[in-house]
Amino acid sequence: MPKIKVLPSNIANKIAAGEVVDRPASVVKELVENAIDAEAGQITVVIGQAGKELIQVIDNGAGMDEEDAELAFQRHATSKIADVRDLDRILTLGFRGEALPSIASVSRLEVKTCPRGSDVGVLLKLEGGSVAAREKLALKPGTTITVKNLFYNTPARRNFLRADTTELNHILKELKRFFLAYPEIHFSFIHNGEELLNLPPASQDERIIRVFDQKFYDGLAYVREELNEMVLEGYVCRPDQARGNSANQFIYLNRRAIINRNLAHAIFQGYGNLIERSRYPQFIMFLHIPPQFVDVNVHPTKMEVRFANERVIYHLFLSAVRKAIQSKEIIPGFALRAGAEREHSPEAQREEIQRQFSPGITFPRPPLSGDEPFPPPERAPGQPTGGGAAKSPKDAAQMAFRYESLPAPAPSPEKSRDGADNLPQTSQAIFWQVHNRYIISQIKSGLVIIDQHVAHERILYEEILRYLGNERNAPSQQLLFPQTLELALEDYLVYSDIKDWLHKIGFGITELSGRTVMIEAVPVGVKVGKEARILIEIIDFYRENEGSKMAAHEKIAAAFACKNAIKSGEKLGVEAMSSLVNQLFATKEPYFCPHGRPVIVTLDLEELDRKFKRI
Repeated sequence: MPKIKVLPSNIANKIAAGEVVDRPASVVKELVENAIDAEAGQITVVIGQAGKELIQVIDNGAGMDEEDAELAFQRHATSKIADVRDLDRILTLGFRGEALPSIASVSRLEVKTCPRGSDVGVLLKLEGGSVAAREKLALKPGTTITVKNLFYNTPARRNFLRADTTELNHILKELKRFFLAYPEIHFSFIHNGEELLNLPPASQDERIIRVFDQKFYDGLAYVREELNEMVLEGYVCRPDQARGNSANQFIYLNRRAIINRNLAHAIFQGYGNLIERSRYPQFIMFLHIPPQFVDVNVHPTKMEVRFANERVIYHLFLSAVRKAIQSKEIIPGFALRAGAEREHSPEAQREEIQRQFSPGITFPRPPLSGDEPFPPPERAPGQPTGGGAAKSPKDAAQMAFRYESLPAPAPSPEKSRDGADNLPQTSQAIFWQVHNRYIISQIKSGLVIIDQHVAHERILYEEILRYLGNERNAPSQQLLFPQTLELALEDYLVYSDIKDWLHKIGFGITELSGRTVMIEAVPVGVKVGKEARILIEIIDFYRENEGSKMAAHEKIAAAFACKNAIKSGEKLGVEAMSSLVNQLFATKEPYFCPHGRPVIVTLDLEELDRKFKRI
């Protein structure tokens, strides 16, 4: 008996489906691509239970006759490729002939289609990839494909699907790529019977405003660069509009959405030192290139491509962004600082060391009082002031750090045996700040180094967790001027899931019409003018950590702590450093931030002696 066997078609189809269809969003992507290739001018996407129970794509495109409709569900059947030479000039979105049979093999599928110029179409019903019924009926030209009970016959895969909000966000992410690339198409999006989006044909600029909002559009600069037969055009954001995630980054090749880390890196590099590494620029870039210079047949999902000369294209993106960020349109009057590129070179570092450690130079004593001490906390209305709250927006703006004081920890024998008595005694210790990032102090065995950002993050995290774990809400500070904010659809869906937690930690948010909200109060400690940004960053953090092991309330606490903690680079006085260290050692877990990063590093005398060749 031979050991090698040819797999039955039903098993082979399910395996192949795993390459193309991994969640409802994959089905939506493939069906919308087919509708666009059929030259549809109107496409409606209807979703039920985030695509788990229903996915329906309705188009007014070219349609199919009965014979083509049945052939479309045969593996590797396509109208886009006739011979091998066609692989070098692909301009359609779909061409592999795998999508429809893959989807049909893991669902109960129905297709209604009628070719243009006819009023008689066909209805096919498929189950598990096989045609179960067919009939002719009167139809309008176009195609409607209905997918029900996705993964009904592959329960293991269905069990891997996430919460409805998560799956819906993945669908929106896929649809947004089409919305931006095809502004001439009328798109509608319906979920659970509610129309969430209706986008009539528009110009590129108008479509961007409809998909995002006016503020997003106002923060963009137009980009255009040409080289030989290649044209790059699109939009990049102002540096101050960078976000905490890479969600709003879109690269298109001949209007096909692609993922290419090298080109995204080129855009990031184009900003130079204008964007910190923890933030991501937002951009929409369209690359037009002759199809023979690119291979789109690299991956079943068609999201990855291979360029004949990616290095040239990398520099095309880099050059376009550099020109944009130096234009008056994006940063009025801004010019890159001369010599910035050699700031961190070995030569510059050697010069700095020689300057700072020249013979005769003496180390300055640390300041006796802080320039920016941690002020007393601002109290919620009706609570004792205990040191005073900010009395005006100007006062509030000066109070960079505001949070309730935490009780000092009582010493315990366990801590003493652990060596906690080796930690700095803040009532006596002198602190230094290094590069406005690390706090250093002497301990019995050497030096202790504390990362000021993650230390404050740990303090805020545990404080918020306490409020989330009891009936009392965290104190709020009312805004003198409430902020109105229109949320993107995917942001609004996350907000709807977490709004009760947001209220618990001190946000006062009123929902207006559509996806517009008004921020009327924020947790004590949020800097004036940063209210909307903090809310968006909490939403981003929550979405990005959807798959983590943290509970919902822990993600909210971690998000607020991360986004509202003092930053690396903020100058602190001695009193501020002392207060921060005191509160850090009052927490339950002072050694690690909520994400697991270390807060404290020690450098003992033995290690120092080893560095100086004493031992």
